[in-house]
Amino acid sequence: MNFPAGKLAFLICFPVLSAFVNSPLNTSAESRFLQADPSNPLKAEVIGIQDGDTIELKYIYNGRKAGQRAGKNIRIRLLHVNCPERGRPYYKVAKDFTSKYCFRKVVQIRHTGEFDRYGRLLGEVVVPGGKILNKELVKNGLAVHFKKYSSSVEYANLEIQAKKQKLCIWSQPGLYTGKY
Repeated sequence: MNFPAGKLAFLICFPVLSAFVNSPLNTSAESRFLQADPSNPLKAEVIGIQDGDTIELKYIYNGRKAGQRAGKNIRIRLLHVNCPERGRPYYKVAKDFTSKYCFRKVVQIRHTGEFDRYGRLLGEVVVPGGKILNKELVKNGLAVHFKKYSSSVEYANLEIQAKKQKLCIWSQPGLYTGKY
């Protein structure tokens, strides 16, 4: 066969370069975080806040359940809770609360390895100091107990207390909080 010099060089060098990139000597930050299964508890820095109940960690995940998020930083969907959506009252307050608690901090994620349909890992976020962000959101009236997906008595009780105290989302009479 007659190959152009550039193609021949590529065919010779590619296997060698591939072996080097995948070797244990490669210590780049991305390769260290590339995982098939997230550890439990997962520990990583929060690099993004999507909304009150979704954060993004500096942790590359390539597992089977990642779906469209494969090879990207892992997103965490806070378990047991649902915060107001964009355009709803207290959306920005809930997002800012989540940011204040964990942005640019190393957190632990307690999880069971379950993902939602968007490839987000479902879990509880333990912030430095030991508080659980999910519970703090409900306790402060910035999230509801997501009864559709959670039967936790503890979260139900936190919501009842926030309602009694008329905190944030519970302060406005007749505020529609959606199907939770």
